[in-house]
Amino acid sequence: MNERVFEEISIEANGLRFAAKMWGPKDGKPLLALHGWLDNACSFDEIAPLLGEYRLCALDMAGHGFSQHRALGSHYYFTDYISDAIAVSQALGWDQFNLLGHSLGANVAIMLAGTFPEKIQKLLLIEGFGPQSRDSEQGPNQLRQAIEKSLRFSARRTVSYPTFDEIVAKRMNGGTIVNEHAARILCQRATVQTEKGWQWRSDPRLRYASPLRFPESEVEHFIRQIDAPTCLIVAEQGFPLVAMGFEQRRCQHPNLHVVTLAGRHHLHVEGQGGEVADVIKNFIS
Repeated sequence: MNERVFEEISIEANGLRFAAKMWGPKDGKPLLALHGWLDNACSFDEIAPLLGEYRLCALDMAGHGFSQHRALGSHYYFTDYISDAIAVSQALGWDQFNLLGHSLGANVAIMLAGTFPEKIQKLLLIEGFGPQSRDSEQGPNQLRQAIEKSLRFSARRTVSYPTFDEIVAKRMNGGTIVNEHAARILCQRATVQTEKGWQWRSDPRLRYASPLRFPESEVEHFIRQIDAPTCLIVAEQGFPLVAMGFEQRRCQHPNLHVVTLAGRHHLHVEGQGGEVADVIKNFIS
């Protein structure tokens, strides 16, 4: 992999301190990259060095990586990620920019592009095409489950691992399975060594169930509002939720290009960064 150097930066936005890895020339075309749930800015380490003409900001989203956790008593609502991303783009002085997202980051990106269509030049999605929706009658049960799970999580103790290799192994078999190559990349920024051993940096509240979800009709309306040409990269062995309702959503976006690549949900960081970067470069140029 090309070892092009990045710059570590801190951004004050939306009342929080965000960390990010900045790649590429300062006068490069702006590209904001949003990672997946419980991942971090290292998610783009394999593709960022290959996008040389772009000023790529790989953001640690709130509660992830080196970014600040939300205040005590706060929650991680999906819509707050949209607000955070816009605030970060404003702090960077980007009135218009290209937007790249993986998984959760892709779901945030597509809703952001439908909310602020005038800001997004090109939209690039990896393994995500909008948030999981719900039927209206599921609302009360969804909210109840979220509250009950959050109360159980608040009583959990912090888990420590004796060695870095052990916490890497845990990440390999986490919610989304990744190979050792990807796990070691992600754990560089996802973990911290303490007197008790290696621990996760991420805010435990990120694991709370979502109390509210958009109805499907509303998600589709956001998609219809997108003006930016959009490229969706789908992995052959990807996350099943990508396929749920995809065909119906796809019909809402007349300017959508879909590319299928071999690999799993984290294909862009599991050794196939070159293939993903090629798709991005060909589409965005």
